[in-house]
Amino acid sequence: MAALIRGRIYTGFMPAKRVEALVTLGDRVLYAGDYARAARLARELRACGLPIDELELGDAVAVPGFVDAHIHMGSLGMALEGLDLRGVSSIEELKRAVAEAARAAKGWIFGRGWDQERLGRWPTRWDLDEAAPGRPVVLVRVCGHAAVLSTEAMRRLGLLGARGLPGLQVREDGEPTGVVFEDLVRRALEEVRRSVDARALLLRASQLLASRGITMVGDMDVDGLWLAGLLAASKELSVRVRAYLSLDAFEQLARLGLRAGVGDGMVRIVGVKLFADGSLGARTARLSRPYSDSPSERGVLLADGRRVAEVARRARRLGYDVAVHAIGDEALDHVLRGFAEAGYAGRVEHASVVRDDQLAVISRLGVRVVVQPAFLRSDFWLRDRLGDRVGLAYRFRSLMLAAGALGFSSDAPVEQPSPLENVYLAVTREGLGGAHEALTVEEALYAHTRGAALALGEAAGGCLEPGCYADVAVLSVDPLAARPADIASAAVEATLVAGRLVHGSL
Repeated sequence: MAALIRGRIYTGFMPAKRVEALVTLGDRVLYAGDYARAARLARELRACGLPIDELELGDAVAVPGFVDAHIHMGSLGMALEGLDLRGVSSIEELKRAVAEAARAAKGWIFGRGWDQERLGRWPTRWDLDEAAPGRPVVLVRVCGHAAVLSTEAMRRLGLLGARGLPGLQVREDGEPTGVVFEDLVRRALEEVRRSVDARALLLRASQLLASRGITMVGDMDVDGLWLAGLLAASKELSVRVRAYLSLDAFEQLARLGLRAGVGDGMVRIVGVKLFADGSLGARTARLSRPYSDSPSERGVLLADGRRVAEVARRARRLGYDVAVHAIGDEALDHVLRGFAEAGYAGRVEHASVVRDDQLAVISRLGVRVVVQPAFLRSDFWLRDRLGDRVGLAYRFRSLMLAAGALGFSSDAPVEQPSPLENVYLAVTREGLGGAHEALTVEEALYAHTRGAALALGEAAGGCLEPGCYADVAVLSVDPLAARPADIASAAVEATLVAGRLVHGSL
């Protein structure tokens, strides 16, 4: 397959370079430059017997396909099938949504997106029991680090009689409320997933991603179910997937001696993901000082520096990259210590709270960092959580200067996969402020293309120069000439992956 694409085309950013035409061959860019030479090259390819598609951009503008360096494709697929609770603003509204779902659902009732700060309090199993009596219900908090379960769901998971179990919220009398955290959330999700069609959910997720101009993702915390689904769907996916295995899946495959790199151009196993802490919203992110709105809490530490170093050493022997979730600053201390001990500059996921001394360590080690600009808007309670430390949150400019690579992501389904919205938020810092940590439009575009690809270890991603992947997003506006608000509302008119149209039309 080959194509000649003509119009306004940015081959990359920092520095921005614009050309008149691209010629693609197979899944790579063959030529990027002036139209006359591109047309001659296209004629020569035809003379060799190769069919050439000719695509005219018209008023649209082509950019490298966006790279979302950290998402959860399986969970995104599940979220698309389940209850969307992002806009729910009261317990009564939550119960109405569950009751309506119960009328249609035959098995487990699943939803995602609630935030107790919007609801006015934490939901409980008794709320769910009232809405759907006798039904198994699992509703995951927007961050993915907490959930509320109905009484029937807790019974099926063996949690009703549990006492003193880590991650189980209880009342003063010791009775479980139905709210669970961290590992117990994952345990509940494993039960829900037993009845899903993994391949179908992954394909649906990939179609949504392509519609947003996303052509490559880092799929994080991939276990056996989702890995099997990805491999089965590989030839039909609309995005390239670079899989970071869950720790359990990695350990199982490592015992078999499976090295990283298994897969093809669309789906490839590249790394392992582990968690050092939880989330700020659930107050499970590990801070060096207590939460300002809950002085008795500092969050949880799920993996210390020694554990990070141990996993990193084993992973590197088999060629795996290492990505570690660290939102709180104390969790980040442990991750950086572990990377230093292992002698490997891995990836830090989120880095939501970062001190100046940690920036220096990130720079010295060359650690890659992946951040989520959409958190600026959704973490509306951040000043309450951090108090006078709020200036340490979401330090995009400081991290771009310090990190070996800074990549953007959505963490979907935690946030909507919307690169243009991410660019807008990184530039305006709407919600949190802190203009000194804002990026320029060009820097933000780089972080969502080349920077994110480098965070994934992909030298051929996030660019449209010869040898790069023929992955293109076609936008309704020129992002370097538009106002930030117009970027956020721009349309993705078409998306090409490996030179193939996977969304829209040209």
